[in-house]
Amino acid sequence: MTLVTPAHKAASLGNSGESLAAPPPRSGEEAWPGPCGTHPLHWEPGLRLDASGAVRGAAARARWGRDSCGTPGPARFRGKGAALPGGAAMLRALRRRWASYRYRFVPWIALHLRHKRRTIRYVPEKSKDKIISDEDVLETLLKIFKALFINNFSRQMDFLALLPEIKSEYLKLLTIQYKRSKTTGYNHQSQNIFNPEEVLFNTLGFSITRDRSSLISAGTGVFVTKGFVPKGAVVSMYPGTVYQKYEPIFFQSIGNPFIFRCIDGVLIDGNDKGISKAVYRSCSKRDQLGPFQMSDITWLTPAVQNPLAVGQYVNNCSHNKAANVCYQEFDVPEYFPIELKQYLPNITYSHDMLIPLRCVVLVALREIKQGEELFSNYYTIVN
Repeated sequence: MTLVTPAHKAASLGNSGESLAAPPPRSGEEAWPGPCGTHPLHWEPGLRLDASGAVRGAAARARWGRDSCGTPGPARFRGKGAALPGGAAMLRALRRRWASYRYRFVPWIALHLRHKRRTIRYVPEKSKDKIISDEDVLETLLKIFKALFINNFSRQMDFLALLPEIKSEYLKLLTIQYKRSKTTGYNHQSQNIFNPEEVLFNTLGFSITRDRSSLISAGTGVFVTKGFVPKGAVVSMYPGTVYQKYEPIFFQSIGNPFIFRCIDGVLIDGNDKGISKAVYRSCSKRDQLGPFQMSDITWLTPAVQNPLAVGQYVNNCSHNKAANVCYQEFDVPEYFPIELKQYLPNITYSHDMLIPLRCVVLVALREIKQGEELFSNYYTIVN
């Protein structure tokens, strides 16, 4: 049996053949995810326990500390009638550390699984972990990325000047688009520019945005602001730098609540601040080919170019709020259009052309209506 979660899939329970996979939980109304917001963590064969039973290595880190770790310790203790603020502060600090560390302590997770069945996703076997096919994921990404490209067509001239065949193809698409809108001829100077959220709504029938979560103390969440999301639709993406199992991520992982672990041990650092932000920008500049951008860096800024790239802020479900999305891994194929790579919110840490780019998308488990917040399962059990 394998315990898996939305974003991280990894950890092994000795040699019993049973493994746990679970995403770092996120807090709110529920005790399971813990007092602070966190992200998916998976446990799969490949991680080992140290003498204390704790999962070793930065790869096993969960996303903790972004929100206030709110489990309060005793306000003060008295000894012989005197207040001991130093001792109380130390106990509070230890209690806060345990509140987040226990979700990386495999024995504790195993003992508490039966009490948290509503917040756990069960998958009969690894091959059935995906809700929709890779072809469906690719079709959706191409559809929204092409719409974003056409919407910003007037700013793509330097890029398209080097690719006349691609330019001709998009000019034809623009002509069809203008005919449908009862506009004759084509003049890119008079093109109406929509913001990315409007493009998302016009293309897929819904739009999403970040806002204060409906869960208490859960910090930021993601909401459907317009339209509705049909079951099986790709509703968001998990952005960040992609690390292979053997690549260094220790310093980036310190105090980082956005490390996402895939089922094969691949890590995605979705933190948009600090050293993680600097690493992503550096890798993106490294892979840029003249005017050709191989990744999207706008998710690091308030002006997001790809409106789907907010998946790292999706909260864990609770007993009162069931999961309505789940995480699904997707490898970008080699034939992915070069002009659309500027919208991919992921970049590899090392410049390895032989390894496909790993992306993680969030897929709707049911129809999600306007105003609803997105919730995922940070823990998934795979038999």
